[in-house]
Amino acid sequence: MSARNRAILLVIIQCLLVSSIAAKYLYERATRPRVWTRVAQFDPELPMRGRYLALSPVIDACDLEQNTAHADSLSASARTYRVQLVARDGKLVAENAEGKLPRSGFQSITLSEKASCKRAQVWPPIDYFIPEHASSPFDLKPGQELWVEVTVPPSGPPRAIQLALNDKGNWKVLTLK
Repeated sequence: MSARNRAILLVIIQCLLVSSIAAKYLYERATRPRVWTRVAQFDPELPMRGRYLALSPVIDACDLEQNTAHADSLSASARTYRVQLVARDGKLVAENAEGKLPRSGFQSITLSEKASCKRAQVWPPIDYFIPEHASSPFDLKPGQELWVEVTVPPSGPPRAIQLALNDKGNWKVLTLK
């Protein structure tokens, strides 16, 4: 086999690998639950971050705190829980993932006495890529909330689909172009 034919074969194999990942994501988007969840947006301050928003889902974790006997303690006033995010009744909900294997692919929530368990932030954040010339929805005005529609895969973090702005009850899906 000539070098040219080997190079063509390598390109075909790479295209098949990338296509299989894209097919998996498309399949999950079509078959897995989709929910809207409120998010806290922050700037990750990474030197090579590109054009994306780092969005941390904000969920109600009060049931998690009451039903979980074991959590990793950071201090007497803060606890970190290893959780798996699932869709239940149209909401993003955290389930305890302490005994589940494999140990990777889960998220974490840190609850403290200072913050309400009704507004717990999930870590790691969801990355939402935006077009190069789109304006970022940073600096929300008082009363505005940023929401994201996500696909909830069987394992791993949710995948962002689209953003929306809730401005004191007025819902507007954002088109970032």
